[in-house]
Amino acid sequence: MVQYATAAEDKQARREVILEAALALFLEDTRRLPTVAAVAIRSGLAKGTVYLYFDSKEQIFASLLVRDWLQFIGLIAEFFEHSVGTEEERLAAFIEFYVAHILDRPELMRLDSIGYAMLEPALSDAALLDLKIQFSGALDGAGRAMEGALNLRAGEGVTLLFRHFAMTRGLWQVADLPQAVRAHPGFAGHPFARVDFGDDLSHALADYWRGALAKPR
Repeated sequence: MVQYATAAEDKQARREVILEAALALFLEDTRRLPTVAAVAIRSGLAKGTVYLYFDSKEQIFASLLVRDWLQFIGLIAEFFEHSVGTEEERLAAFIEFYVAHILDRPELMRLDSIGYAMLEPALSDAALLDLKIQFSGALDGAGRAMEGALNLRAGEGVTLLFRHFAMTRGLWQVADLPQAVRAHPGFAGHPFARVDFGDDLSHALADYWRGALAKPR
């Protein structure tokens, strides 16, 4: 049992080395995915070794995306488990915490924005199912923590969080423009060119949550 545990820990550690190498490369240019060969070089491993853990570069970055979302959702659950104040105060603090986390991790929304079109289609059904189960399980836990903090009905927390994440994704896709496009004389005057993702996300989420909690429940 000790040998098995050690082997499992070594395998997980090697997997994390690969994911961290992939993240470092992606942060150098978040508009394209590095190759498996590049990830192998950055991680100090043979390319064949990387393929022992991941079938493709898409699986590497899908796993990275889910890993980071799971960590973030875990932080959301902890936030609501320890939040204090009125419901309005807890929500205001949550939105501030959430937006700050998103802005501090530029890779998260960029990977999320390419997940549906580029990452998920390259995964096997089994791999995709595993990732979705992990994500939905974490979201259920955060939803329950939110329900306790905000006096919501059972099951309501995960529904509200799901819509919360969908709003974040949609606003990011509107706001994520190359600077050359944003500054072009023919486009710079349009409201889309002036979207400030962090500021607009804060206001949109505040409006959303006020409306959601104002409805009869």
